[in-house]
Amino acid sequence: MRAFVEDASGSGFALPQAWRSAPTPNPDLAHALRLAQRVIPSLRGEQGGVSPANALRLGDDVALQALCDHWAQAYPEAGAHYLALRCWGLAIWQPIYLCVIAVHLDGLAPRLAGLVQPVKAGFPSGFHLPVHAPVGGTFVGRMEAAAAELRAFCDAVRRAIKPMVALHERAADRLQAECVLGALMAVRPHTSLSDADMTAIGEAWLVALGIAGGCGFFAYRARDGTPALALDRKVCCHYFRRRDGEKCSTCPKLSLDARIARLLAEAS
Repeated sequence: MRAFVEDASGSGFALPQAWRSAPTPNPDLAHALRLAQRVIPSLRGEQGGVSPANALRLGDDVALQALCDHWAQAYPEAGAHYLALRCWGLAIWQPIYLCVIAVHLDGLAPRLAGLVQPVKAGFPSGFHLPVHAPVGGTFVGRMEAAAAELRAFCDAVRRAIKPMVALHERAADRLQAECVLGALMAVRPHTSLSDADMTAIGEAWLVALGIAGGCGFFAYRARDGTPALALDRKVCCHYFRRRDGEKCSTCPKLSLDARIARLLAEAS
C-alpha cells in the first residue's frame, strides 16, 4: 500500500484555532517526537504552537473534505475504492506510526487529543500535539493506552470520512491493520525482535485495536538466503488503477510467489 510513509517536502475532539498559552514543552514528549522522526524522517512532530490553517483536525471536516477532493481530482480514473482507501490511509498513518514507535522504543504512549496534521500537496506532513505528559508504565500498559488513543482517533476519523468517500468497514479495518504492522516493521531494525516476536506482538496490537486478522506477515528468503518478513496484506489499495500505477509488491491480488519475486527484485 503506497498510502503511508510519503513526504510532501465528523465528530471527535473539538479544537481551538490556537492553543491559548505556550506552556513549557514536555521533555518526555519531546524525546518521543525526536525518536519517531529518527525512525521515519517525514514524521515531524511539534508540541503546542499555533494550529496551522487548512490542517486535518477532529471536529472540523473542512480539511478532510479538501483532502478527499484533492485525490478525487488528481486520479479520477482510479475509482471510488482507491479514493476511499487513499484518504483513509493518509489521515491515520502518522498517529499510528507515532504510537507504535513510542511504545516500543521510548517506553511511552502519547495522547492524541488535539492532534493537528498540516496538509501539503495532498499529503499530511508532520503534526502538532498539545503539550502533555505521555503515559508510561509497563509495555502491556503502554500498548493498551496507545490502543485506546488510536481506537478513539481512528473511529472519529472513520465517522467523519464516511459521508465523503465510499469507505467499506472491512477494507478500512484491514488497511488500518496494515498500517499498524507497517509501523512495527519500521520499529524492528531498532530492536532484537525475532520473527516469532513480530508475529505475536503484531497480533497483540491488532487485538487491542479491535481489528484482529486484518493483516499479518509472511516469511520468505532474501537473495542472500537470510530469513525475511513482509506484510501479508488482506486488502488491495487499488493503486494499480491509477494511470501511473501498478500492483504493489505485496498486493494481495498477486500470488505469494509473485509477491516474493517482486520483493526480491526490489531488493536487487
